Amino acid sequence: MPDDPDEVIRRAYEAYGRGDLATMLELIDPDLEWTYLDPAFEHPDPQVCHGRDELATALRRQQRQGLRSELEEVIVDGDRAAVVVRTPGLDAHRAWQADDRNFDVITVRGGRIVALRACRDREEAMAVLSPA
Repeated sequence: MPDDPDEVIRRAYEAYGRGDLATMLELIDPDLEWTYLDPAFEHPDPQVCHGRDELATALRRQQRQGLRSELEEVIVDGDRAAVVVRTPGLDAHRAWQADDRNFDVITVRGGRIVALRACRDREEAMAVLSPA
C-alpha cells in the first residue's frame, strides 16, 4: 500500500470516479475522522463523523444522485493535502454555491486516509493545511 499522500488520494478519487467504491474504501482507514458541512444549510457548522461506514453511506447517496467527482488539484504538505474536487451538478443539492467544487484537507498515514475535513472554500482549505 502506498504511503505517499498524493498517490493515495489520487488512487482513491480515481476509483470513486470509476464508480468503484469498494476500491476507494480500501484506502480509507476504518476509524476515519470525517468533518463535513451539511449541504442543507447555507452556513453550516462542521459536523464530525467517525468511521469509514458513514463516509460510504454519504458516497453511495451521491452516486444514487448521479454525481461523479473529478479530482482537480492536490497540494501536499507532509502527511496532509488540500484537495479541490469538482462534482458537476453538486450545487443543485446544497444551499451554498461553490461552482460544483469541494475543498477538503485530507490526512494520510500508513497508506490510508485517516482524516477528511471539508472546507467552505480554497482559502479555508489552505489555512487548515498550513496554519499560520
